[in-house]
Amino acid sequence: MSQPQRLRHLNRCQILTILFEHRKLTRPQLADLTGLSKVTVNAVVQDLVDQNVVHLGPGISHTSGRVPQAVTLHPRLGTVLAIDLQPGCVNAHIHSLAPHPHRSEELRPSSGQLTEQTAALVQAVHRSAPFGPLRAVLVGLPAPVDQRGQVGEPNALTALDIPAMNTAVKKLGLPVWYENDANLVTLSLQDRYPEFTHLAALIERPSGTGMGLILGGQLYRGVHGRAGEMGRSPWYAPEMRTWEPLEQLPPAVRLDALAFTLAALSHTLDLEHLVLGVHPERISQLQERLPGLLAPCVTIATETDVPGSALHGAGLCALKRARQLILSGGFEVTHVA
Repeated sequence: MSQPQRLRHLNRCQILTILFEHRKLTRPQLADLTGLSKVTVNAVVQDLVDQNVVHLGPGISHTSGRVPQAVTLHPRLGTVLAIDLQPGCVNAHIHSLAPHPHRSEELRPSSGQLTEQTAALVQAVHRSAPFGPLRAVLVGLPAPVDQRGQVGEPNALTALDIPAMNTAVKKLGLPVWYENDANLVTLSLQDRYPEFTHLAALIERPSGTGMGLILGGQLYRGVHGRAGEMGRSPWYAPEMRTWEPLEQLPPAVRLDALAFTLAALSHTLDLEHLVLGVHPERISQLQERLPGLLAPCVTIATETDVPGSALHGAGLCALKRARQLILSGGFEVTHVA
């Protein structure tokens, strides 16, 4: 890439990044926010209009003079699909890269149809393209996912055939990403509680018990993506006189194990905030046990809609991925105007 090309690319990224955040701005406002000259902004905006990335429309004037044009993301810039998988359940949000409300889908496939119906959902959204071409697909699932996006073990969703899923999506020419569902819940909570840089979220779902960690303001997944897989941690069960995975312990023993594990983590990781996304009855029982165990500075909150938070987190990640593709120029321009 030559120096002028690199400069145009950087200018383009600056303007699009601002538009992803503010959604609707005039060209003078873009110049003020980016520090670019008005001539440069006009040239970049015109290129983006020609590529159907942005759209020009009427702005708002606070004076009696000429009303400036507003620059917004093109209404059919692209569609993004966020999926949350659990045993026997497929929930999805279909997002627009432009400011449109998302749409929801819910499927109840049998165990043997999970892969087929999830792939069919992707294919249906790809065909219908409700907000423009499908740009990215993100799948949340109860399994470790490492930094490279590779799904590891233990995978609580054995009914999902990941190679077959990858093949089906690849045929559409689409990227597909995976993320652990507890991590998605935690990213959603980070969006809700941006003031906390050290946060942990305990969740219980049909697939098991898990935890997500935000440390230093960043999602922490560990070397192999297994950070937070506390449901598989062995714990001694006196009644059974054996070591069992925490999520398989008798209820009373399990509550004590959760409380002591959370307390140990709060001290060891110097946490600020702990969110409990478990059954309402267990929330009250945990809240009775935790105050004397946690570090004094740790605050506690509850999450009553874990599936909703998982989908919200999946949407955040999917939109981020699609925006990165657009910023890099890594998508085919589609003439949709």
